[in-house]
Amino acid sequence: MRTLLLIFGIFALFSCSSKRIVITETKPTETIVFGKLTIKSDIPIENKKVLIHFNERLWAKNAAWLDENEMFYLRMPLGNNFLALVEYNGSYYKNIPDNYISINVPLNDKIYYIGDIDLYWTPSKSDKRQNTGGVIGALKEAKKEGEKVEVVVNSSDKSIDYFKQLFPNNAKDIVTQLIKIE
Repeated sequence: MRTLLLIFGIFALFSCSSKRIVITETKPTETIVFGKLTIKSDIPIENKKVLIHFNERLWAKNAAWLDENEMFYLRMPLGNNFLALVEYNGSYYKNIPDNYISINVPLNDKIYYIGDIDLYWTPSKSDKRQNTGGVIGALKEAKKEGEKVEVVVNSSDKSIDYFKQLFPNNAKDIVTQLIKIE
């Protein structure tokens, strides 16, 4: 049993790619997106404990942690993408309906600034993931459709300048293409 748990743990570790990018090079099938996410909440939120997932809710294939300044930056597949899940502190989750908050990123030779996003959500008891049932329970939770939350998107030169400071060797053009709210 212990061996089985160890194998599953190693698989889970390597199947998640939610680490921050360190260079802006990409594969031909992906690009870089960045922005700022502020969770407007009735309780204090620690930025570095927020993980956002794009396109799916379970494996964190396209996920990013917020940094201390509420900024995120990640590689994303070319084409249409959407914010699927906001996770806080490893135990609170807000499933977002597919394509409610979306972005189209068609070119891999560009970097996309998708905006300063204010998302109104206060993590509560009802947002705590119920992992009863092990893997089956986690799969069931990830399949939940989600609910719309209030979102406001703005553009800020300050966020673009912050990204440029993080990646001074970046040679790609930065394009402002704000996310769309359904």
